[in-house]
Amino acid sequence: MRTSSEKAADVEKATKAANAETAEKVTAAVPADTSAPRKPRAPRHGWCRALEVVAIVALIITANVLITLGFELYSSLANVMWDEYRAAANENIDTVIVGSSTGQRSFDPAVLDATLGTTTFNMATPAQELDDSYTAAKQAIKDHHVKSVILALDYESVSTVKWPGSHVAFARAKMAGESFPQAVADYWKLLTSSSFFDGADSICALFPWGYNHVELDAEHIATNFNDRVSDTTPVEAAERVMDGWTYYGNGYGNYDGMLDYSTARDHLSVSVEGPADFDQQGLDWVKDICDLCRENGVQLVVVVTPRPAYNVLAYGEKYPEQMSRLQQVVEQAGGTFLDTNLAKGGWYEPRDTDFYDGEHLNHDGAARFSRAFASALQVLDAGGSTTDLTYSYDQWDNYLASIEKISAVTSTSCIEGGNAVVSATAYTGSDVQVEYRFLLVDKDGATTVIQDWSASDTCAIPRQELPGGPSQVEVCARQVGSTADYERYCMQDISG
Repeated sequence: MRTSSEKAADVEKATKAANAETAEKVTAAVPADTSAPRKPRAPRHGWCRALEVVAIVALIITANVLITLGFELYSSLANVMWDEYRAAANENIDTVIVGSSTGQRSFDPAVLDATLGTTTFNMATPAQELDDSYTAAKQAIKDHHVKSVILALDYESVSTVKWPGSHVAFARAKMAGESFPQAVADYWKLLTSSSFFDGADSICALFPWGYNHVELDAEHIATNFNDRVSDTTPVEAAERVMDGWTYYGNGYGNYDGMLDYSTARDHLSVSVEGPADFDQQGLDWVKDICDLCRENGVQLVVVVTPRPAYNVLAYGEKYPEQMSRLQQVVEQAGGTFLDTNLAKGGWYEPRDTDFYDGEHLNHDGAARFSRAFASALQVLDAGGSTTDLTYSYDQWDNYLASIEKISAVTSTSCIEGGNAVVSATAYTGSDVQVEYRFLLVDKDGATTVIQDWSASDTCAIPRQELPGGPSQVEVCARQVGSTADYERYCMQDISG
């Protein structure tokens, strides 16, 4: 009789035999791999990869150049200014005006020169940053040995010192007519400037068409491209593109339109958060311009350009507080400071019709202001002082008392407790008493008085009294005692 160990040995032997037979069948079923062993792919040489990178970069650059030719605004006023400045290379220039658009549209060189017997060129451009004003002044001193520099600015020039893309537009317009080495030097300066690393300029410098571009349709792009590659001058392009803008010469161009004071709210320079303090960088750049002029024996006059009174009053006490800081920097560095918004009657008194919008003079307004400013320069040339022409910031109360009319009225609306509440703000001098009237305007333009003349600057309208859908309230303001239908008004949208 077989033992259990012998039985186990037989089972193990049978299992091994079965496994061997299965392995033989599988091996027979799979054909043998008779192909040659696969060779590993040879690595590409480094120069091949380098050529690919160079080709890709070249394609990107070529595409960027072509897009720039069509999209970057050829008719920009920075292009106009630098092109006209280069055209005057062989002419005598005594005075240049630098600064942002408020300076570009406040000073008419022909009017100044007719009075003073000088030759003036306006180098101010829209949103010109103060370091670009320094560049412009330095270039004019180098090229023409100018005797005077007028730096035109406003509150925002020093509180908002950087404007996305404008720095690039200014630099590229300057480079357009320069020698290749100088253009490369200017572009390198742009790429290494502080604004390149901390803002939108880093993109605008590499892709200038991204900010300073034409209207994005086929017609405008094609026209812009043709202007750039043809004999069309930037002035000709600008006069065609900018409706109502006319070029008058020596860097100066302007509009003839007039501000609609009923839309004053849309032209307020102060944001809803309130006025910002001056940026120290802005004050430092102003000082740099003062130092540049002093070191070169050039007279510098820093001018705060005119704007409607409401756009000064909107700053409240911040205006004299911050502007006095600017005045101190200028005068300590040897410059002359003149805030024309605080002008006294008898020297310069702006009219309502002088303004194109809340910050800029129109052509007629610039002519009137330029005549007044020329008389101030005559005082300076005679060795006199201009301090008596304006109120000082310590005389802010006197300035407020001098405003004897309502400059503008604006309004806001909100929903409170089931009522639509409209609130009005009148911008006027300290001694003017104001009364208000509120009228509901239906879709056909018919009006209904909902709150007659009173000292109340707020009107609550029950929701059930409002017509269905959007409607408007006309807010009127006049001085107490006046019999006029109104002196200023504005329209306020409300929802029913």
